Amino acid sequence: MRERFLALVILALLLMGGLGQASHPMFFPLSEHTIAKEISPSGVPLYRTATFSVNDEQAVSWLLIWRDAKAHTVEWRWYYPEGRTYARSFSTIPPIDGFTGLWAAPVWSCLKIKGTDVVRLPGTWKVDVIVDFRKVHTDYFTVNGPQTC
Repeated sequence: MRERFLALVILALLLMGGLGQASHPMFFPLSEHTIAKEISPSGVPLYRTATFSVNDEQAVSWLLIWRDAKAHTVEWRWYYPEGRTYARSFSTIPPIDGFTGLWAAPVWSCLKIKGTDVVRLPGTWKVDVIVDFRKVHTDYFTVNGPQTC
């Protein structure tokens, strides 16, 4: 029993980086991701989809990330259908706050649709997720609507 407890403590310290080892620079613990229409007050994505209309309020890029011993910077780059950058937003994933802290952190960025320039450019958009200056994920989504002249 004592060996099992010791093994669990060592494993927890390794996961948190508590034994003086930095996490591998090419590894980032992205647990889950999605594109959705809304986020609940508790941080859960609602109405997951990759297709939006010009009447939708927003498109949301949502991530669930396993936390470790250091803070991480997250950047979202939203791209027009032709490939130019439309918008950027940023967030921070806080470090784990001890053994009793939350091990996963939901973070998200919203692209406003209704009433913005997005309405005039229907087509396939994309969003890149960049963590600590390294791209970790890309999502594609479609905004359907009438073409403008």
